[in-house]
Amino acid sequence: MGVESFPNNDDSEATLETLHDVLDTEDVTFVDALNDEIGTLLENSSALRYDYVVGDVSDYGISGNGHAHFDLVHEGSTLHCVIYSYRLDSLGGGEGEGGELDDGTKAAVKGDLSYYAANGSVSVIVEDVVEIGEGAYQQIYQQNRRILEEDGLLDEETKRPLPAFPRRVGIVTSVDSDARKDAVTSIHGRYPGVDIVVQHTSVQGDDAMLSMMQAISELDDDARVDVIVLTRGGGSEKDLRVFNETPLCRVIHNTETPIVVGVGHENDRTLADEVADRRVMTPTHAGEIVPKKVRLEEQLTNASARLETAYGRTAQSRLEAVEGELNGAYEQRVSGELTRLSTDLDRAFEALAAEHLTTLDNRLDHALETLEQRKRHEQEQAVATTEYEQSRRRQRIAIAVLLLLVLGLLGYILL
Repeated sequence: MGVESFPNNDDSEATLETLHDVLDTEDVTFVDALNDEIGTLLENSSALRYDYVVGDVSDYGISGNGHAHFDLVHEGSTLHCVIYSYRLDSLGGGEGEGGELDDGTKAAVKGDLSYYAANGSVSVIVEDVVEIGEGAYQQIYQQNRRILEEDGLLDEETKRPLPAFPRRVGIVTSVDSDARKDAVTSIHGRYPGVDIVVQHTSVQGDDAMLSMMQAISELDDDARVDVIVLTRGGGSEKDLRVFNETPLCRVIHNTETPIVVGVGHENDRTLADEVADRRVMTPTHAGEIVPKKVRLEEQLTNASARLETAYGRTAQSRLEAVEGELNGAYEQRVSGELTRLSTDLDRAFEALAAEHLTTLDNRLDHALETLEQRKRHEQEQAVATTEYEQSRRRQRIAIAVLLLLVLGLLGYILL
């Protein structure tokens, strides 16, 4: 099919008259005109007037101008609803303050259809809301939660600790999404050196659950991946329902690799969050799974300084202790040596004195023996001398007697 272009006039687009000629028909209109006609038909059609429209409340919130916005969901179809601020306090159907409605509540909404021509959307301008019980999906959610709880998938004891310093992070999300950009930016903003592997998956639609389960399994099979992050950005409550499905939750629970889930906005909570080892509030908070490199460097610097100081103190204390021990040992050794030397000297002195005394005693004995021998010799000499003198005396006496006798004899002879 060919496409033709038309030159613009200076003031506006091509006029209908020009288009009639070019398209060879007068049944031509612009988008704004068609939307105005659709709006008039919708708002004035008696066939579309009902006292109440029933569905499950989803994505309830208050806008900056004070109006409440939410979707009414049933069997996969969605109808947007608006409660103007001046009606909020007067509504009797809501249980919360100012008629606030909880997501998942089944409600009957009364109001007029409004067609917003600027973007071709239909809304109900709500006049009254009646809560009529728990919504169909809320019942499914509670049933799924009970099943997971009974099977132990929500027990805190099953949560695994995340690695303190992951080297490779696997991210399960759509590669073209803002969630991927936010998660990667936040992780690298804290620690630029972390390796990131992005496993593409659908995050909404009929194939989302199987796609995410397969992506998680592929990363879990990669031994180099230290932690897995399953994430997607904000969306309607209906868009996030896939994260409440029990098969996906079981895959998350059964991974060998620790897994983190960050889905939607801060207030969005899913069963996948509760089953995961850790929940982060948004894709931007995925960076919390890695440490801040700057802080680690500061801690390392501080620890190094403390270690150096502690080392200096310990070394000084140890040196002083060793010095004290050496001084004590030296004093003890010297004292021991002095005691030993004193004992040895005493013993040597005693031995020497004993030996000397023995020698002196021996010498004294010898001297006494010599003296006694001398005395005996002198006594013997004295006896011998006495006997000799006595012998000489007797000899002289004998000689004298003999002379006398001789002289006497001579005299006699001479006579």
